[in-house]
Amino acid sequence: MDSLGIYFLLLIAVIAGWILGRLSAPKSSTTVQETKDIFADYFVGLNYLLNDEPDEAIDTFIKALEINSDTVETHLALGALLRRRGKVDKAIKVHQALLARPGLDKLFSDSTRLQLAIDYISAGLLDRAERLLKEILEEGSSVKWDALKHLITIYQTEKEWVKAIECSSQLLTSSNHKRDNEIRAAAAHNCCELTEQLLRDNQNAKAKEQIKKAFAFDRKNVRASLLLAQIEQRLGNFKAAIKELVRIRTNNPEFISQVLGPLAECYEQIQNMPEYEKLLTNTLPEEPDVSVVLALSDLVKHRAGDEAAIEFLNNYLTRKPSLTGLVELLKLQIPRADAAVSSNLNLLQQMIDKLVRKKPAYQCNHCGYESRSLYWLCPSCQKWDKIKPILEAGGA
Repeated sequence: MDSLGIYFLLLIAVIAGWILGRLSAPKSSTTVQETKDIFADYFVGLNYLLNDEPDEAIDTFIKALEINSDTVETHLALGALLRRRGKVDKAIKVHQALLARPGLDKLFSDSTRLQLAIDYISAGLLDRAERLLKEILEEGSSVKWDALKHLITIYQTEKEWVKAIECSSQLLTSSNHKRDNEIRAAAAHNCCELTEQLLRDNQNAKAKEQIKKAFAFDRKNVRASLLLAQIEQRLGNFKAAIKELVRIRTNNPEFISQVLGPLAECYEQIQNMPEYEKLLTNTLPEEPDVSVVLALSDLVKHRAGDEAAIEFLNNYLTRKPSLTGLVELLKLQIPRADAAVSSNLNLLQQMIDKLVRKKPAYQCNHCGYESRSLYWLCPSCQKWDKIKPILEAGGA
């Protein structure tokens, strides 16, 4: 009975819609009889609600609600409510009944077709939804911009990136959507999807062209910058790759952990690791992700040995405690301890490491979804660019 309130609101909406449709109707014996019938249906529906049978109640309300020019909007609201409540089959039934009504106003017809297409998307009937949305577009309907948005959803689901990009480009010609950052971000990621396909086929030049298109949609797109750095690295343009990676570090410091590996590889290729260490050292005071500390510790270890790396980590962890940093410190100290202490430290290191590995590394700042892996498209809310690394600057 937790959703009983929703269905009472539904009942009120149905009654209101019916009353609006009858206020101006002339009084007659037929009208009086219809009034008796309609309220009889409402009481039947109410009885179903009270007996916790919402499906039967909905069927009764749909039957009771007469379709006329005054109740079309109520039907549309009813269908949208049913869809949100997971009753997609019933939402389809409501919208199909509306479309079957002869003489339905063009504006209402377009709105109903749009809602029916959304029903089909919710039901996974993407081919039917696509046909309806294309019809709306071809007719130049007033809801064509909404139709384009839902077509993009379909094409992204089906991984038809080229079609999704075409729809996004068309949508961005609208004055109302020209500066829509979510649409631009989605289009940029669609270009990145194509780029990754081309890179798998070793088509570096074409991949670079797609990245240019991605930047045309969203110059600040982190994924596009990472892919461009990857392409430059493949082509042997290590300084160009470094420039792009440093730009990410500067403009999007939360993604520092994603750029450290490629940066190290590029500096190693140009045989300038001291410059890489200098870059990390300059980044350290900005309280970055602990991954910078670990990268610096590794450089210190290779340059000056374990003792220097232990001292470096000790100094840092004293100021900013971190479980991840502690695991690395224990790894360095265990081989230097006597057998008994080493065994205990090893057990402690394993326990902390297991704890750290259970922690989520990324979180969606839109819906709160957490993951150990980075997803550019949130699996939960289906929003692009909302998942960010969870920074462990200290205290974790």
